[in-house]
Amino acid sequence: MVPGKTYFPNLDGLRFMAAALVVADHLEQSKGNMKLPHNGDLAHWSMLGHLGVLLFFVLSGFLITYLLLEEERKVGRIHYRAFQMRRVLRIWPLYFLLVILAVLVFPSIHLMAMPDQAQEAVRANWPEKLGLYALFLPSLVPAIAGVVPHAGHLWSIGTEEHFYLLWPLLFRLIRRFRILGVVGVIIGYAVLTRFLGSPYADFLPRRDLFFAYWSQFNIDSLAIGALFALLAFKKSKLLKWLLDIRLFLVALVAVAFLMANGTLNEYVSYRTYSAIFGLLILNFAINPKVGRPLEWAPLRYLGRISYGIYIYHLAAIVLVLNVLEPLGLAMDLVTYPLVFALAIGVAALSHRYFEAFFLKFRDRFRPGKPAQALV
Repeated sequence: MVPGKTYFPNLDGLRFMAAALVVADHLEQSKGNMKLPHNGDLAHWSMLGHLGVLLFFVLSGFLITYLLLEEERKVGRIHYRAFQMRRVLRIWPLYFLLVILAVLVFPSIHLMAMPDQAQEAVRANWPEKLGLYALFLPSLVPAIAGVVPHAGHLWSIGTEEHFYLLWPLLFRLIRRFRILGVVGVIIGYAVLTRFLGSPYADFLPRRDLFFAYWSQFNIDSLAIGALFALLAFKKSKLLKWLLDIRLFLVALVAVAFLMANGTLNEYVSYRTYSAIFGLLILNFAINPKVGRPLEWAPLRYLGRISYGIYIYHLAAIVLVLNVLEPLGLAMDLVTYPLVFALAIGVAALSHRYFEAFFLKFRDRFRPGKPAQALV
């Protein structure tokens, strides 16, 4: 009754690379906000940071879906409650810790202040803010209750949490037509996003709030990862082409070139990037010809603590810049090593001394033992 171990090589390394893109983006944006010299176009950095989050989403969609399918194959069904409890123990402790710090603690610490953000404004409406975060609706906090700058990046955790609530239910409902269902989710999300952003949706009450939530939901990227997981699990005939090493190399070079050049237009959209990420993840995970280029032990460890790096990195950036700027030391040779060292160090301590307490209870909610740490 216990599923066998499922491990996908290279994906921990990819996860850290995704986190590093987000950290670099937010560091450059923070330097710009503080009127410090920054590198390149901030719009380009914003794109790269968003692509880092999308890479997280595609990875999560791939891993969650594959492991749900593996659980179903080995134990006969998807255990919804057990799955949700494993996600709660993984996601909630860090998420709510940062929410409390960002709303109630950081506004009282001078070195955690952000430029042009009054500390009193961050503390204002704190019950409403905490309520929205409790519902995993960070994307609606600014519009309803006011900004919480240290927690702005938590919108992606809201997306993940709502995906976790919906995805196992969807897979239990459509056992026979899952590929069509996943494709329908991808297309449906695109159609509804376009509709909500058009004048045709003006009649909807509070359309602005719903659009603010929906435009950041990004379930299409998660579904793209899920689609590749389905193809891998079912050993689809398409794998013959998808795992062609030549296609993998072309996709790898193409996505690096497009990202380096900041390419984003009507032909190369975020959905295009997500599809390329899905192809690359599939190959890194199961293509023996790719090998294990991202399996270097330190890189794997950084991938395993990448959730903590993501959660803590913005606070690390603000603290480092606020300390270095008055000293005239806010240059790249100092800021980048210190920000990454602080974010990684706090994430490592958190993983060992805080998160580990909750993670040890996950075995109580395993019909089997999915092997790869998920974010």
